[in-house]
Amino acid sequence: MTIDPRLAERRREVAEDHAHRNVRRLLRFLAVVLASGGLVWFALSPWMSVSRVRVAGVVSSQTAAILAEHDVVPGRPLVLIGAGEVEEAIEADPWVMVADVKLGWPNDVIVRVEERVPAAWVETAGGWSRRAGDGKAVPSGGQPDNSLGWVRLPTITDDEAPDSDLVLGSIEFVAALPPEIAKATAVRMNSGELWAVVAGYQVRLGRATEMREKAISLVSLMAEDIPMTSTLILVAPTHPAVSPAGGEGTGSEDGGSDQDSEESEEP
Repeated sequence: MTIDPRLAERRREVAEDHAHRNVRRLLRFLAVVLASGGLVWFALSPWMSVSRVRVAGVVSSQTAAILAEHDVVPGRPLVLIGAGEVEEAIEADPWVMVADVKLGWPNDVIVRVEERVPAAWVETAGGWSRRAGDGKAVPSGGQPDNSLGWVRLPTITDDEAPDSDLVLGSIEFVAALPPEIAKATAVRMNSGELWAVVAGYQVRLGRATEMREKAISLVSLMAEDIPMTSTLILVAPTHPAVSPAGGEGTGSEDGGSDQDSEESEEP
């Protein structure tokens, strides 16, 4: 059977056009593969890898060890570092309040850490621990010493402490005092109010509000010549009062001196 030459020519043209389209598709695919491979190679190359890790704010935390555990080290490609994951790992350290990890392209990792600072020894239902201003415990070890003021709230659980107004207010009060006075301070609950022994003075604090202002007012009162047997009343910090011995009570359950009723080792 004879095929019309024009039909045969048309078939040949269609076949060639189809072949050309396939070749172009293949070339585009190869170009994409090569470009992608080049990008991957470049991203994993020394030009896009960590040359230095800059860390700021670290005093007590294990930030350096955590960075090493997550391979945040010189030579590591930046694209393989998950900044959010590393931040979460650092913030799991009880010393760390906030961590910020930034990838400084093409070669730097910048880590900024805000650590907790112990403000007071706090007794909760779980025992004694040093706690920062946010109420979170930091590694302590053993019984309280005289390096910080004391807060005794044994009816509050460890889990409740970071959200407890009593804990947070008491710590705020101690932290606002001058260091030498803070070391000689012990805060506790009595008859539904906060009381404190501060450098030998009995201090009625009332509710856990305006605690920083109460500390400032107390320091001003203590600068005056007030008998040690007096009770300093700071329920309203802008209107402090002084009660002679026995006039306002001492804050102890039996009405006697709190220094006698507290444990002998307390500041």
